[in-house]
Amino acid sequence: MNISKLFDYSVPMVAAATVLVLGAVVVTGIGAYTAYDIKLSRDNIEVTGSAKEAVVADTARLIINLDTRTGVGDQQSGYARLEAASDKITSYLDAQGFIDHETPAITSYPNYTYPQYGEAIFTGYTVNRQIIVRSHDIDKISALANDIAPFTGANYNATIQSLELTYSKLDEMRVKLLSEAIKDAKARADAIASESGRSVSVLRNASSGVVQVLPQGGIDISDYGMYDTQSVNKEVMVTVRATFEL
Repeated sequence: MNISKLFDYSVPMVAAATVLVLGAVVVTGIGAYTAYDIKLSRDNIEVTGSAKEAVVADTARLIINLDTRTGVGDQQSGYARLEAASDKITSYLDAQGFIDHETPAITSYPNYTYPQYGEAIFTGYTVNRQIIVRSHDIDKISALANDIAPFTGANYNATIQSLELTYSKLDEMRVKLLSEAIKDAKARADAIASESGRSVSVLRNASSGVVQVLPQGGIDISDYGMYDTQSVNKEVMVTVRATFEL
């Protein structure tokens, strides 16, 4: 028998036999890996837990927007109008007890008209300024946001851009809810394990999901986290994915 022919892969039978042998080795390896993976999964249980608690907004931020339009050559007059309007409004806020406010720098941008045919025509400027008011008196600042009259005046427009209601102790609440979410995950793991006659041992690892701040009774959540700023009554929810040893 010519042994060298056993390794001559130009012979069709030798090549086919080689492929079959290599395939068997690969399949055996995959089977061993799968069995090992299943064995590990039987020693652990992964569950999701959650915790939720109702909170009441305790901080508010009101944004008042002022704007005015000017011609091509009198942009500065728009700045002067908004400066005077800002002084009037901030004086009113101080008199009402809203002393935590700020007036960021005035901004402006050019205006154009666009005829049906031809190039755009520069017509002047729109000048803007915001007044930002902060307060912990939710009822009082909500009433302020619902009365635009004290902010209006001649030669400029005043609008309420937004009223944002938030909860200032969210960091503390998140730590508390994370602990409760892990307890919830443990209870779920116990219930599942008991069905198979096993018990849950130590926590191997846990990862927290994003915090969801929802309006009371709200169900819309986001993978990136949700933060409701419209409702006074809110619910803070935390989820956790935990792996326990069996």
